[in-house]
Amino acid sequence: MKRITVVCEGRSEYVYLKNLQRFLETQSDDWDFPLQVFPDNRAETNGGDYRIVVSNYKDQRRGNRRAQIEVWVDYDLYVRNDRENMTKYQAKPPGIPDFKFSFHNFEDFLVMHMEDETVERWRSIFGQAGHFKTPLHSCDYIPLLRTLIPEYKKGELSVDITAESLKRLKRNQNMLNPLGVPPDDLHFGSFAVFLIKQIEEAYPELLA
Repeated sequence: MKRITVVCEGRSEYVYLKNLQRFLETQSDDWDFPLQVFPDNRAETNGGDYRIVVSNYKDQRRGNRRAQIEVWVDYDLYVRNDRENMTKYQAKPPGIPDFKFSFHNFEDFLVMHMEDETVERWRSIFGQAGHFKTPLHSCDYIPLLRTLIPEYKKGELSVDITAESLKRLKRNQNMLNPLGVPPDDLHFGSFAVFLIKQIEEAYPELLA
């Protein structure tokens, strides 16, 4: 069994991971789950701010010396270098792992689970808004997202986690890198790519 703790950006990621774990548990016949993915219980890192993320990671590491602990944050805050987060990240000391990113935010990651028509509308609407060149702030992208998902609210999950929705994430994951981060740049790994790999290793038939 592999157990992964994820220090994540906020409530939306926390809810996603809790729902993902519930789904994965339905794929096992007993309590011997091949993969467990749990969010850090605090689930708040001040919107992905580097300083708070690292502090939460260190707290988790102190209590779990041998555990696999990953960090999942949005890339938009870093590519814009808001509050010098990219500057700090690129100067992070040894012992702090490379982060896993949503390109560019959790909402983009979430859309990748949806039907092809919704994904294509997302590409059109957000492309016209310049999101893939300069990621929008939430005050600008949330109204656009609600033209696709009217019921969307931060901190709530607007998609069911199923084998089919995860297959769509697998198929669409390469769209989550529209700013051209080199796929072999391990310092800027995709959380979607990481997650799909873990699921496929634990459940080889699930996403086939």
